[in-house]
Amino acid sequence: MIAELETGTLAVVTGGARGIGLAVIRMLTRERVGVVCIDTSEADGSEFLSITQDAGVPGYFLPVDVRRRDDVFTALDKAATIGRVRYAVNCAGVDSVGPSEQVSTQDWSRVLDIDLTGLFYCCQAEHLAMREQGGSIVNVASMSGHIINRGAPAHAAYSAAKAGVIQVSKALGVEWVEDRVRVNSISPGYVRTALTANNPPEMNAEFAAHTPLGRMAEVGEIAAPIMFLLSDAAAYITATDLAVDGGYLAW
Repeated sequence: MIAELETGTLAVVTGGARGIGLAVIRMLTRERVGVVCIDTSEADGSEFLSITQDAGVPGYFLPVDVRRRDDVFTALDKAATIGRVRYAVNCAGVDSVGPSEQVSTQDWSRVLDIDLTGLFYCCQAEHLAMREQGGSIVNVASMSGHIINRGAPAHAAYSAAKAGVIQVSKALGVEWVEDRVRVNSISPGYVRTALTANNPPEMNAEFAAHTPLGRMAEVGEIAAPIMFLLSDAAAYITATDLAVDGGYLAW
């Protein structure tokens, strides 16, 4: 799906050590794209490194807290010395679930600082690395940025952050067209990941029942549309949010 690339082309994936980010990395390596994976220092990057080594493409794991703007820019500066950054996928994010009246300042700030402000820092640094040669950025939002989820405990901070991701992506997608940097977002519905696997079975069953397709998505079913948005097949798409939700938003 990715166009034929010159030697040394890189993709940057934040939050890439697991889940959707890792699924995107698997697909990128099949397209012979080198990958810089940015994740927390606590993240296990061994599976990422194994994927890139098995594919025979460059793979670099950089531990970064996306809330620290200077550290984000330093990481992208390093990536730019390794290869030409043409693609970026921002998956880094957290949630804080609980009744809104009990959400602390610390919990609220943690979600907004990582999911929205940190993502914005990443976009800024990625744009700087791409603007000479152009590129494509895809930000992972959520259907929770559009609606309030049924059958799940309240998570107002997460919904607020993901709504912000959608709007930031639209704003940047318009602003950076002159630099040939496209910016889009994707809004997944309920996805089967290591995190949702820890939910009570009845909760996941309810999520599936609330989805027109009657099931949760697999991570690859989110990664594939991300690859489309990165690719030249989406060359006329910018400032757009793509819902990949099994029809949930149509209810």
